[in-house]
Amino acid sequence: MAQHSDDRVPPASDNAADLDLPWAPRDHQWNGSRAEHDALKWADGDALKLASIYLYRESGGNPATEADYKFPVADIIDGKPTLVFHAVANAAARLDSADISEADRKQVKHLIGELYQQAAEAFDDPSLRPPWDR
Repeated sequence: MAQHSDDRVPPASDNAADLDLPWAPRDHQWNGSRAEHDALKWADGDALKLASIYLYRESGGNPATEADYKFPVADIIDGKPTLVFHAVANAAARLDSADISEADRKQVKHLIGELYQQAAEAFDDPSLRPPWDR
């Protein structure tokens, strides 16, 4: 489950990505289908593990399956969940077309912004900003 300090916006769902995961190298290639497959295998039915790589989960579904999750931002690398910049950029690009409420969209947008800020620090590149801040 995401760990958030009191000053952060709460996750868009009751289970959202762990923003404190380590970062893969910036040039790490990311394939959404493969990442989701690897996450399901890694989580092995554990909903909290699966949720730790997604920014959003639709309430009311089966949290142990990927069907209700959106915006994966991590990959399983050497057996561990790891944030991937290309996944974060993909989530930012897909946000406006996602079938989620405006309130959830606002929260996911905030989380993506946090991840861009973390990436800018992790990769020592202050030019990394979400598309809506350029």
